[in-house]
Amino acid sequence: MIDRILEDIKPKRKVLILTHNNPDPDTIAAATGMKYILSSKLKKRCTIGFYGIVGRAENRELLRLCKIDMHSSSKLNFARYDYLIVVDTQPKAGNVYIPEGFKVDVVIDHHNYRHTTSEIRLHDVRPNAGSTSTIITEYMKRLNIIPDTDTATALYYGIKTDTVGSGRTNTCEDKAMMSYIFPYISHKKLTKIENPEVPRYYFKNLKKAVECSEIIDNLIFCDLGEVRNADLIAETSDFLLRMRDIKWTFVVGKIDNCGFFSLRSKSTRTAVGRMAISLVKGLGTGGGHMKSAGGQLNLADKDYNFVITTIKDRLLKKIGIKNTEIKKI
Repeated sequence: MIDRILEDIKPKRKVLILTHNNPDPDTIAAATGMKYILSSKLKKRCTIGFYGIVGRAENRELLRLCKIDMHSSSKLNFARYDYLIVVDTQPKAGNVYIPEGFKVDVVIDHHNYRHTTSEIRLHDVRPNAGSTSTIITEYMKRLNIIPDTDTATALYYGIKTDTVGSGRTNTCEDKAMMSYIFPYISHKKLTKIENPEVPRYYFKNLKKAVECSEIIDNLIFCDLGEVRNADLIAETSDFLLRMRDIKWTFVVGKIDNCGFFSLRSKSTRTAVGRMAISLVKGLGTGGGHMKSAGGQLNLADKDYNFVITTIKDRLLKKIGIKNTEIKKI
């Protein structure tokens, strides 16, 4: 696929690479890696755009230490670019900002394939890949590209965060690409990225999460209400899943008229990504993988408490929990 992309992009002047909203390490690294490929092979000028904020401390350290230049897509003039690439998401997924009237030329993603993506001329969607950074690293290997230290470190961290740890799955290809990129990374930078200092509100959020979490059988359901950034929701979901005897966590919160949720599972018997889609049907968008999923809720014309109650009822039914006795942590 990368050969076709390079051939297609040759006559173009300026390239815009879009991450998904409120970007995580995988989408940041995938965009950075793709920019490096196009610069190395074709000397193309590329801009990385994102919508929302980079809230998580680790992600901000990733941008700072690996010198990754990203721009708010809401402030970019899309008309200035004649080629548009989307990484780690797909158009119509509900988590990428593309102004009306602009078409996507390339989609590179590892989430479940959406039928609307078939309308995109060039797309490389691999649900069996653990991360989009894995796909980009494979492109580099195929093209015999040795990335610089910053790009290599970003890609390694991008693969690692999406394939290693609680709620994650990986494949032989993910491990192979981590091994391929490993000799070129900065261990010093990686250590700093993985262990950043965190702001005071991070601990305030953990306190709030512990106080408002509901334990229902083997599920922890946590409504954080207003949050400072969407990353806190995913962080909280991962944190709560560490509790003994808990198999599921669902954490939800809102920023203005938009809700965000994170669903985690310790089991691989249920495709959590598909479950997330069904949970928010008619209420928002969702998606993910075998053990982890998330999405957004449109609250512009809906009552927040009604939406949360509806999703909670659906979730209990999906998991098969009939005993609705609620305990506190």
